[in-house]
Amino acid sequence: MHVKLHKPLFLLAFTLLLSACSSLPDQKIINSKATQLSQKNNSSTQALLQNAKLKIQKANTKLLAFYAPTYMEKAQESYNKAKELYADNAETKDIQLQSQLVMQYVESGVRNKKMVKEYLASSLNHRAVLEKLKTDTLFPAEFAVVTEQQLELIRQVEQRKEIEARNHQKAIIKAMKALEVKTIKHTYLSKTYTMLKQAESLKAAQHLPTIYQETLAQIKQIEAYISENPRKKTQINQYSQDSLFSAERLFSLSRLANQLENKQEGELENWIISLENQMQSISQAMQHDDIRNLSLADQSLILSQYGKKILKQNKYTSSALKQQKELAKWKRKVVLLEAEIKRLKRQSH
Repeated sequence: MHVKLHKPLFLLAFTLLLSACSSLPDQKIINSKATQLSQKNNSSTQALLQNAKLKIQKANTKLLAFYAPTYMEKAQESYNKAKELYADNAETKDIQLQSQLVMQYVESGVRNKKMVKEYLASSLNHRAVLEKLKTDTLFPAEFAVVTEQQLELIRQVEQRKEIEARNHQKAIIKAMKALEVKTIKHTYLSKTYTMLKQAESLKAAQHLPTIYQETLAQIKQIEAYISENPRKKTQINQYSQDSLFSAERLFSLSRLANQLENKQEGELENWIISLENQMQSISQAMQHDDIRNLSLADQSLILSQYGKKILKQNKYTSSALKQQKELAKWKRKVVLLEAEIKRLKRQSH
């Protein structure tokens, strides 16, 4: 009973609120100016409609549907009305009035855009950041929510409540910052999350608990860093590459552990030989002696030391070649200089 009594009052109040929001503070000025100009205009109705259409198209290029939504809604309504009147062969003065209203709404919308850019600069700048990050594509529903919140502030500016609108930006900016962080995490860590999920499907937590916890800790660390420093792209990129490496390592080792767990007793020999062959391939590529009589750990140590030795030799060889080339260059210069000295001596005689 209580609800039934108050529901109509709520609907009435809501209707009045919508009506108030849809009216514009400069509506009378717009009507008066449009009336005056329509009375002075001698253009054909077809020309008037074309001008009104071009005006709306130009307004769309200036994004007035965002910066002045109510003005653009009314401009579109007047244009639609003008087309209906033209189709019904209505009086020219009525078509002229609606066409002029289009012009005035758009011009007022342009002025409103300037005010919006002045008073809502902070949230607009953050919106630009989200657009650059492609948040509207990655998280369209959440981007639509902050867009609607921003439009509410813009409608306040339309009502000449620009100071209130500016003061109400804090909540929207907070939501935008959270969305920025979410977007950056998705952009830089999505591959890491995918690899982690695949490793978990291979029982990484069960088979490799230490490595699994270390990987999780590293991912949480980069997530925390992004939350605190979302604009430090260089460092974020480096940390994200490190976390991806760890997640890929976890996946590779989990797959190996999974394979070992599933090996039957008769398959174990083939699996061990496969590991030995992999180490032997590296040894042969480095032109090292056959050392399969040693443990895999010893083979790994020996080949790593041998590899360092080869790199050192190559570095020395490269340096020697560079010195030889430099020496040859100076020898050519000396020969040319001697030839020039001889030429000058001949001239002096």
